[in-house]
Amino acid sequence: MELRELSKIDDPLLQKIGRLRVEAWQTKTSRAAEMETWIDEFDLTARHWVVFQNGLPVAAARLSVHEALEDIPDAESYLGVFRKNPPALIASLNRLVVAPCARGLGLSKRLDVARLRAAEQMGCRSAVLSTASGSGRVKQLVGWGFAVAGEGPRFKNPPLCHLGAPVVLSREIGLAWKLNCKPVSRF
Repeated sequence: MELRELSKIDDPLLQKIGRLRVEAWQTKTSRAAEMETWIDEFDLTARHWVVFQNGLPVAAARLSVHEALEDIPDAESYLGVFRKNPPALIASLNRLVVAPCARGLGLSKRLDVARLRAAEQMGCRSAVLSTASGSGRVKQLVGWGFAVAGEGPRFKNPPLCHLGAPVVLSREIGLAWKLNCKPVSRF
């Protein structure tokens, strides 16, 4: 398996990544099956990493960088979680998916490490993400230095709108900053 950052994302590859997102999320929510592809406006400006097996994408993730929490993909999932917003530049780690046939191979870790390294190189001071993938993913991220900031409001749009509230996590990058989050005891 080959992990590559895409220097340019063409439409046919973006469509494959969008279908991979749907395939991966079908195991979590039946609403994903209603979508042909899962692509949004952030895909055109974000940095993308893809794991290929035999020329086909089996895992993918993206990184977008923002000045404000309100500008992050799925910004609604962060509402009311932080007492004080993480410092900018904020790296948003989002749209991590692994095909069911490739799970358990450490691909999510490889994708997370690549994105965090890129965020640090870009001068980001903090990284955030929200996940509805469950406690296993949360524990994995906590093991890599993320802290649980709290639960965000439920997602409003498919395919994630039928899931429970997402868990919001954050961590510092570069300059140290004190995490100032509401306490959470769920994990």
